[in-house]
Amino acid sequence: MLSTYDLLVLLHLIGLSFGLGAATVKMVFVIKSNADPEFLPVYFKVTKIVTKFIVSGILILTLSGIGWIIYGYSFSPLFIVKLVLVGLMWLLGPIIDNVFEPRLVKAAPMPGATVTPEFISAQKKHLLLEIIATGLMYAITILGVML
Repeated sequence: MLSTYDLLVLLHLIGLSFGLGAATVKMVFVIKSNADPEFLPVYFKVTKIVTKFIVSGILILTLSGIGWIIYGYSFSPLFIVKLVLVGLMWLLGPIIDNVFEPRLVKAAPMPGATVTPEFISAQKKHLLLEIIATGLMYAITILGVML
C-alpha cells in the first residue's frame, strides 16, 4: 500500500515526465521550424497535442505540489523561489498559446512562399518565449531536485 507521501512523489514524477518531456519535444519542434519554414505545417499539426501534455503535466505537478504543502512541506527560501517560477510558468504558457502562437500561425507563409518580415518578427518572439518557458521548466526541475 502506498503512503500519501509515496503517492505524491509518484504523481509528481508522472507530471514531471509529461510536462518536461512534452516541453522539450515542443522546443525541438520550435527550433526545427525556425531553421526550416517548410517544417511549419508539421509543427502546427502537433503543437496542440504536445501543449495538452505540457498542461496536463504542469497541472499534475501543481496539484501534487499543493498536496505536499497540505502534507506539511516547509516554506524554505528555495521552495518559495520555486513557487514563484511555477507562477511565472502558469502565466507565460497561456500567453504563448493564446497570443503569440496564433500570431505565428497567421503570419506563416504558405508552403513555397517567401517569408515576410512580419513572420520573422512573430517567429523570433515565439522562439524567445518558448525558450523562456522551457528554461523555467528546467529551472523548476533543478530547484525541485535541490529541495
